Amino acid sequence: MRTKCKILNKIRFTASSAAVLAVLGGCASINLKPDATVVAPQAELNAEVPPQQDWVVPAPDALPTTDWVRNFPDPILISLVDEALRENTDIGVAYARLNAAVAREKISQADRLPTVSGSGGLSRTERVNELISDSTAISLGVNASWEPNLWGRISDQIGATELESEASASDVAGARLSITGQVVQTWFGLIEARLLAGLSERDIDTQRRSLRLTQRRFESGVSEGTDVRLARSAVAQAEAVQASRKQQLAALSRQLEVLLKRYPAGALEGAVDLPDLPSLSGAGAPTYILTQRPDLIAAERRLSAQGIQIDLARKALLPSLSLSGSTTAAGTGLGSFFDIDALVASLASSLTAPIFQGGRLRANIEVQEAVLTQQLQSYVGTVLNAYLDVENALDAEDRLEEREVALRISVEEALGAEERLELRYTEGLATILQLLDAQTRRISAEGQLISARAERLQNRVRLHVALGGGAYGDVPPDALPAFLRTQR
Repeated sequence: MRTKCKILNKIRFTASSAAVLAVLGGCASINLKPDATVVAPQAELNAEVPPQQDWVVPAPDALPTTDWVRNFPDPILISLVDEALRENTDIGVAYARLNAAVAREKISQADRLPTVSGSGGLSRTERVNELISDSTAISLGVNASWEPNLWGRISDQIGATELESEASASDVAGARLSITGQVVQTWFGLIEARLLAGLSERDIDTQRRSLRLTQRRFESGVSEGTDVRLARSAVAQAEAVQASRKQQLAALSRQLEVLLKRYPAGALEGAVDLPDLPSLSGAGAPTYILTQRPDLIAAERRLSAQGIQIDLARKALLPSLSLSGSTTAAGTGLGSFFDIDALVASLASSLTAPIFQGGRLRANIEVQEAVLTQQLQSYVGTVLNAYLDVENALDAEDRLEEREVALRISVEEALGAEERLELRYTEGLATILQLLDAQTRRISAEGQLISARAERLQNRVRLHVALGGGAYGDVPPDALPAFLRTQR
């Protein structure tokens, strides 16, 4: 398929990066909204992309296909991807980090409420003097403290942890997308290695047939001994190539097994042939990448959280208020705890403000601002690399198709030349070198054609991953905490 539509053709990121930098330099307090997406103005996008272009019309899901793995007609591949999404260790680590982020969010939510603790004590005094009776003292107390949400400090901290939870959820989606892409590409690589190993087997059979023919010609006095040596060398060379390709086949099999959390025994075998390349139709607007790629979503959430950290660093310069209270009851028996006169209660409040910290608090503000600058520059670079990934994948669609067409012609012509030269060699009208050269060219062309077919499939995978992955970049709702389900 020859596609001239480039989803990101001539899209400039200058406007979006400049807008973010302006926010950094012009705002006294950075607090980006969770849903804020740094994109180029729509007017600029419309100006860059002529509206009459067919590719501008987006597909319903803004992707060529959402369930792109199942778009490849390979049921074994589908089952392997499903297994990887359940078992892969990197995905498991990402889920564990999400659970930790959600737990930290719950900890920050607890700061809204007062803390209550209880205390108790028991002491026994026994006298040596019999004239003085022994005594037992029991005390029970309840302590409570609460810090009001003065200056919005507590709500800011909660907001920061919520954004970190959302970023961790995007990390899970990114891990799922990455592992899915790795499994699919490794599977296609395994099939390619199997086909190349089979090609080596056929090459060995061809070279051995040529060797037998050369030996008969030598025994009949038609060929020289050097021809036999050249034929034997060709057989040995084909066997060496076969050994190398079998090693690669086993290595890819073990690599795929590790992705599936299996023991790397090299037991997986690829399919007998590569699947057909699915057609590519429908494409989203360039801004789709910024709103759907998990790594960009996670980076935006962390930018927002870091903006809140700057606010918190500034609010550390302001006074803080805390309220505390306690109630204690003491006596020599349980009945005393129900005596109102035995209760001792206290209520206190404290207002504290920093006076001299040696510049520590203001230096912390500078640290948080520098961290935001670092994250912002990293985000802009990630966005540019995202555009680059899509551009390269789209450009490769055409180039790899041209390569495959040319290689099919090369294989056809090389096969015809080999058959002709083998006949001429049998008739004594061609040399062994001519025959070996024709066989080498044909084997090389067939190997390149197999690799080109696999590369086209793998490039399609890279395109889907670069676009955000559709269903494989989404975290199942039942795996998310409730507050994240409502936001997705």
